[in-house]
This record gives sequence, C-alpha cells and structure tokens, in this order.
Amino acid sequence: MTARGGDAKPLGLIAAHLTGVTLNRKTRIKLERGDSPRSGQPVWRNSYTEGQCEDRIWRRYGDGTARTGKRMHALILKSARRLERESRRKRQGQDAGARRGLLGDVGVEVLDFLWNRVDFLTGRLEPAIETIAEDLGRSYSAVHRALKDLRLRGFLQWERRSKPVENPEPGGPLVKQISNACALLLPKALRRFFASEIGGRRPTPDCVAWDQEQRKAEFDRMLAGLTAREFHHATWSGDSRLGETLANIARMVDDRESSISRETGGEHSSP
Repeated sequence: MTARGGDAKPLGLIAAHLTGVTLNRKTRIKLERGDSPRSGQPVWRNSYTEGQCEDRIWRRYGDGTARTGKRMHALILKSARRLERESRRKRQGQDAGARRGLLGDVGVEVLDFLWNRVDFLTGRLEPAIETIAEDLGRSYSAVHRALKDLRLRGFLQWERRSKPVENPEPGGPLVKQISNACALLLPKALRRFFASEIGGRRPTPDCVAWDQEQRKAEFDRMLAGLTAREFHHATWSGDSRLGETLANIARMVDDRESSISRETGGEHSSP
C-alpha cells in the first residue's frame, strides 16, 4: 500500500489506521522514520552491533583536554545561537508568526547537553533520547526533531546500534536496540574559523616572552655597536659578488665616518 503521492507508508502506520489503534507520539515517530525492523527482530535496519562502529565515529576533540573541549563547546554554542537567531529573524520577515529558526530553542539546548556529556579524550557519546528529554524537561518528539535538525545542519551525526539479548527467552528476540553512537561535528561553514581559533598558535608564556625580548634587545645593542664592515660580515650569507659590492660600500661608509670623527674631535652630527 502506498500513501498519497506515491510514497510508501510504513506498515505499522497502515495497520494502526486499519485497526483504529491510536499510537502515542514516541511510537508514531519511530514508525515515521521510514525504517522497517529487521526480519524477525525488533531493531531498526542499518543498526550496527555494539562494538562495530564506535571506533569509526568516535574521535578525540582537539588535543583531548577539557580546556580545549570547553573552548570548542563555547564557540560551537555561540555559532548555533547566532544561526538560530538570524534564521528565525529571516523566517519572521517572510512569516510574522514564525517562532523558530533552523535549530529552534530546543535544538540549541540539545546541542549544549551533548557537548556537556561528550568525553573529549575518547569522543564517546551515546545518550538516549529519553535521557535528554528528561534532563531538559522537553518532550520526546521535540528532542527527536532537534536531533534531526542538528544532523541536517552539520552539528551532529550518529550510527544506530543494537546488542544481543542476554539469556533470550525461547521464541523471543535475540537482539535489542540500544542508544545511538553520536559524534559532534563542526559545520563546514565554521571549519576555517575553528582552525584559526582552536588550532592556531598558542600564546607564548610570559616567562618565555620576557626571555625572547631580552635576547632581542641584547642582539640589537650588539648590532648597534658594529661598524658597517663588521655588520656586513656578521649578517651577510648570500651571493658572493653582491656581498663583495656591499663590503666595499661598508668600507667607504666606515672611512667617511672615521674622517668626520677626526674633523669634529670624535663627535659628529646627523646630516
């Protein structure tokens, strides 16, 4: 059977309609995903057995430290809020009654929740929708929609998972669905920005900066005390012909300054 417009309608929804059964929101959402359970087992298709996909989707964030992770968290959340604010304003320009942008307030809340739960060193993140909804005080359907919006906008990805049932009952299911393995992402539009903000050069420690300044000042004083010829020999390492020419110029400069010094009794003024 097909739905109006030729799209295939999930069998569960068809059966509920024919039998007059009223489905709760959670069940309806699961059926509307467009997936069908594997034959004979109550898990969604494209579900990986626990342990098969985690090493592919979970990655360390930055250098794995809490400091870097929190910086990424703050920058991501700032960009998400800006995206929501600007997209909401744009929608309201077209429809004054629009109440949400591309992510919605729930989407921003869910993103914040996920960044607060991820392990920055291993990338491990496997929250259940029910857990997120309970923690945020939001409905299951609102959190489910927020997760889909975050994935669509490039902030999130996941893989479905299942695991074998321990001591299955005769004739009962052999596997069961478990929470998805999630990965927090950087949207393409933000990657260059984050490369400079997170992966750029770190500030030089104060003690190292002071030492570098002292060395530079000492070097500058040394150069200031050199004659033109001494300066040339200390700094030139290029073309030999050009070097000889510059050496001759330096010699003439030294001779001129020496002559001026003798005429003025050791002192000379700037030209």
